[in-house]
Amino acid sequence: MNTDRFIVANMKCNGCANIIKTELSRVDGISEIYIDLTKSEVIVNYASEKLTTNDIAKTLGNIGYPVVS
Repeated sequence: MNTDRFIVANMKCNGCANIIKTELSRVDGISEIYIDLTKSEVIVNYASEKLTTNDIAKTLGNIGYPVVS
């Protein structure tokens, strides 16, 4: 199990956080998603044999929340 933290652009409210959680929960291999709105941070626990950090970052970008760091 891996954990990665992503700082994302455009996340401003609980609605944004809900969209991110909904879309990431559809990705096979992701087991937990935590959102910190004050830091614009998304923390993801996932099975490393199914996903990479780049896969998750690409998914975030595709739904309108590109990773900034």
